[in-house]
Amino acid sequence: MTNTISAPLLSRVKPWQLVGLGLSGWCTLYSFALLPWSVYSAMICNIQGGCFAATMTLASVEASRYGMGTTTHSMSWINAMPTDLLNQTLAQIMQEQEYFVESCTFAEKEMGFGVRVVKSGRTLVFETSRWHEPIINLAHIHAAEENRKKVLADIAYIVSLGLPDEEAKAFAQTHPVRFLGRRELMVQLATEQAAAKTTTA
Repeated sequence: MTNTISAPLLSRVKPWQLVGLGLSGWCTLYSFALLPWSVYSAMICNIQGGCFAATMTLASVEASRYGMGTTTHSMSWINAMPTDLLNQTLAQIMQEQEYFVESCTFAEKEMGFGVRVVKSGRTLVFETSRWHEPIINLAHIHAAEENRKKVLADIAYIVSLGLPDEEAKAFAQTHPVRFLGRRELMVQLATEQAAAKTTTA
């Protein structure tokens, strides 16, 4: 598990807290600067401007580091996910989108499909058996299309942490084969993980 990288003094401070502190300090010092009896109003304005800029810089750095740590953690979690758990999670996601989940037959599993769903008379299948492959090439997507026809599905999704090459992208433009790639997996699966933790808590 990869922990969030953070500066020692900021390890327990959230970005929004830094922003709030900066805004509060700015308003307070600005109010003092407006007092007619204050002979140091110009100096106070300069001080508050510097503090505000420093606070905003720290907040930006902390927010950036927090985001990097979260992304790394999500990616590590997804990489370690077993295929069976991936199939279960995808099925749950599709159920939440009001799809009816059908059990894959032995033949469909042999073709690499792990999830089959139906909605409004349209059938979608998800190929998950090769989801750790780094590149989706033309042979891969062509095989997925042929298997889609055999199982009488309207659309076949290739679920993969890898990226399609140019030939595979071109083939997908003219055939009912789609990609569910790294970015989409991170968003969908990390959301499901967060929801599961909330439910458990």
